[in-house]
Amino acid sequence: MKKLRLTGGQVITPLEVRFADILIEGGLITAIVPQEQSTPAYENIEIAGRLVTPGLIDLQLNGGPALDFWGKPTESELEKFTKAQALGGVTTFLPTLITAAVDHLVENIGWLNKHGLDANLALAKGLSARMPGIHLEGPCLSPKRPGVHPPEHLQPFEVEILKRLIIPGVLLMTMAPELDPEGEALQYLQSHGVKASLGHSNANLVEARKAFDSGVRLMTHTFNAMAPLHHRDPGAVGAALMDDRVSCCLIADGLHLAPETVSMILKLKGPRQSILVTDAAKVGTTGGGLVGSSIHLADAVRNCVEWNCASFQAAIRMASYNPARAMGFDEKVGHIEVGKYADLVIWKPSDLSVELVLVGGQILTRDEKTVETAAKAAK
Repeated sequence: MKKLRLTGGQVITPLEVRFADILIEGGLITAIVPQEQSTPAYENIEIAGRLVTPGLIDLQLNGGPALDFWGKPTESELEKFTKAQALGGVTTFLPTLITAAVDHLVENIGWLNKHGLDANLALAKGLSARMPGIHLEGPCLSPKRPGVHPPEHLQPFEVEILKRLIIPGVLLMTMAPELDPEGEALQYLQSHGVKASLGHSNANLVEARKAFDSGVRLMTHTFNAMAPLHHRDPGAVGAALMDDRVSCCLIADGLHLAPETVSMILKLKGPRQSILVTDAAKVGTTGGGLVGSSIHLADAVRNCVEWNCASFQAAIRMASYNPARAMGFDEKVGHIEVGKYADLVIWKPSDLSVELVLVGGQILTRDEKTVETAAKAAK
């Protein structure tokens, strides 16, 4: 593997913005050095005038036009899907399974375990993005707030159901905590190393606060598929917006949330406690209906900037560092720092389009050409 130097770019991290060069060796960031410092042993990749950020991390990704994670995906479809995600800037994601028959969910969890899941964020052969684990969005959801989840497959939030579903590979579960008034299921979930996110829930303020006091630190697609914020009953949304321990995930596509609502969430939570997700699905949004989204995470970043909801630096934080920190991935990804994976995105500042992506120090190109060709294109 070649020793690379990304030279001339402006490095964007959650903590700073500066002009610096990034040295890459063995798939890792080995140094961040002043641009005038000479390193003759490295091959220069010229990215002058470009922005460099960590690879994006999507915690809720159901699929896309060519793949449906809750259907019957194939190896070929998965390879094409991860390539498309990585080319757009998403270098790590959680494949998300929505509510289905328990046997089918167990089958799909097993399939994903065989085809690329790795808790250590290792990149599986043939894949272009990392899949550290699965997000189970259901089936333990409120029958009053199912959204598009098939109601016939909803399950009670009980330990007996979790014993079948919480198997290796599952890292995150969206659940309705009010279905578990004694907290036994939530305790089981957390004791098995699975993070819980409140979503598709009809929880009121008291029930939501109880869940947050019990360790729930995430809210799935805030505002969507839950009781609306009401001036006499703030509900789960109000509880999450007021709780500094909780990070709110949000779909910034202009359909699931109006731009003004995105601004409101960010004003209340700030860029430190907000996480951009796509909830993208094969079906996508149809006729304005909310059936998953049709955006890429880079679109959510651009939307936040174009809507004047957040700076580019803040939007990148919400799409990289924050999800990494929330899931405990931040030792390896989500930040441009020495020792982390060289998962990097190079953006054109004029329109915030993605020009080049590196995964583990390897430049990903649309036509699989050589590093030399890609380097010329970046100029």
